[in-house]
Amino acid sequence: MSRAPLLALLALSLAAPAAGAQRRDAVDLVNVALAPEYANWLVGAQAQIASEAEIEEYLALARDEDAAAFIERFWARRDPDPDRPGNPVRETAERRALEADRRFSEAGIAGRRTDRGTIWVLHGEPGKIENEPSPLYGEPPLELWRYGAEAEKGLDGKPPARLYRFARRGDVTSFYVPRRPGRYTQREPWRGSGRR
Repeated sequence: MSRAPLLALLALSLAAPAAGAQRRDAVDLVNVALAPEYANWLVGAQAQIASEAEIEEYLALARDEDAAAFIERFWARRDPDPDRPGNPVRETAERRALEADRRFSEAGIAGRRTDRGTIWVLHGEPGKIENEPSPLYGEPPLELWRYGAEAEKGLDGKPPARLYRFARRGDVTSFYVPRRPGRYTQREPWRGSGRR
């Protein structure tokens, strides 16, 4: 892996909200033993869809062939009807990932691997996207994504939070966590109850 994408992933992980026990920083999801097309595969929505055991298994892989086989098994386990051609879950994830790359790529990071891209891949387009000034002096403006109560469960099997807040700091847009925590703090929204 070249140095620039690794540094960009490190910057992304530092910009992310404080991690819970189940949340891993992007840099912790990179398998440096694999070629670039496989090394970053877990960064983004896949880490939210995968079980902890699957994450550990993938990070322990040392050969690209094993990574390719793992990815096929990963999606096959999530196929709602293996007897029919195609895998609608994988197809949805891949279609949304391409759209996330188009919309949210920044600072050398593929859009699907950003916080906005992760939510986009998991839950699709929000019902409404708004922009508003920061509630705190000196903080960046916010991008708000709203999902309605009727929103379907995401690819991770959980409903989306009703509201996601993002802010651009430097070259990266990430989940908004005020520098002075208060009532606007948002923790990893794809873990826990799923509703906030």
